[in-house]
Amino acid sequence: MKHRTLTLATLLLLASAAFVCPRFVTSNASAKAAPAPQQRRGRARRPAPVATRPAVDYTKFSHRVAQHQQETCDSCHKTPSANWTQARDHEAAFPDITDYPEHASCINCHRQQFFRGARPAICAVCHTVVSPRTGGRFPFENPAGAFSKSEKAKGVQSEFSLNFPHDRHQDVMARFMPSFKAEGIPLVRASFEPQGEKKPVDSCSICHQTYHQQNKPAATPAAGALVLEDGTFKTTPSGHESCFNCHWQDGGEKPLASDCAGCHRLLPQGKTPAPPGKDADAQTAAKAGITDPFIIRKLLRRDSATFSHEEDKHQSRGCTSCHINITAISLLDEKTIKVPVLTCGGSGCHINPRPKKILNEEVGKREADPTFQCTKCHINYGKAQVPKSHLDAVSK
Repeated sequence: MKHRTLTLATLLLLASAAFVCPRFVTSNASAKAAPAPQQRRGRARRPAPVATRPAVDYTKFSHRVAQHQQETCDSCHKTPSANWTQARDHEAAFPDITDYPEHASCINCHRQQFFRGARPAICAVCHTVVSPRTGGRFPFENPAGAFSKSEKAKGVQSEFSLNFPHDRHQDVMARFMPSFKAEGIPLVRASFEPQGEKKPVDSCSICHQTYHQQNKPAATPAAGALVLEDGTFKTTPSGHESCFNCHWQDGGEKPLASDCAGCHRLLPQGKTPAPPGKDADAQTAAKAGITDPFIIRKLLRRDSATFSHEEDKHQSRGCTSCHINITAISLLDEKTIKVPVLTCGGSGCHINPRPKKILNEEVGKREADPTFQCTKCHINYGKAQVPKSHLDAVSK
């Protein structure tokens, strides 16, 4: 019995093996025979670009930055600055903004830049040495005289235009001009000669006076070289010391000293006006001993560099006989500043065919000889083609 049971168990085991093994072998063989499915290469996905801000040059300050424009002027510029008594000569000093804003004005927004490294780049905006251990600063842009002589001023152009309405100032200045009523009985000339025709009230001289060169010419001019004579230019008010005589505290003429935006208008990017330097250049001014940056700017704007206000015949004429468009003058529009060539004719001064005058003569010489240079009024312009305005003036 025991032997039968063992035999039966053995047969059952063999039968099970016969059933399972063929399936295993077939499955394994088919697995080896079937080629592995090819995996399709997917495109490598590039990481999404990370938004980056453009690098900021913290060594330069601009009022045009959007965050800066959201602030008011007095949030940074406190009136007066602590150094106002030293910014000008003692007798000329007055409470004014004469220094850069203090650190408290900047650190609220730029704390990270203030403490970046041993030499924070932002220090270069105001300080002569980029180091937390020095307090030396560049001259502030007001007063303009000291700043214009500093290294920082080289190549710097203001971001602001000046809102200066000539017509309103003319009306106001005319009220301060002397008159017979204010002077009482006028004196009579000892020679009893008539004074001639009375000139119209000319208020221009209150602000614009004859400019006298600060220095002697750099060298003795060579024979035939151009010399800018003393008295060629007129001055222009160029600082708060002129404006604050009227625009000061309550009761003065508006805009008051506390209203910076009343005069200073921020220009759009790229709209900063640059002197064209048409008829003369800065070297011309240096040779004449002129160092005042405002007078140099006047020279670079001129179409006629050699014109002198101090010449005898020019002195006898009123300003408005040549500057006929002063009510429309805009410091940003060169066309409004120009003096029309027809005003040079005046009462036959420089344009008149009989007898021949200088413009007629020079235009005639240019027509006869294309290489002729008109040097009576011009330096560089004298080499250019005669403009239509001059030809029209001569033909009238």
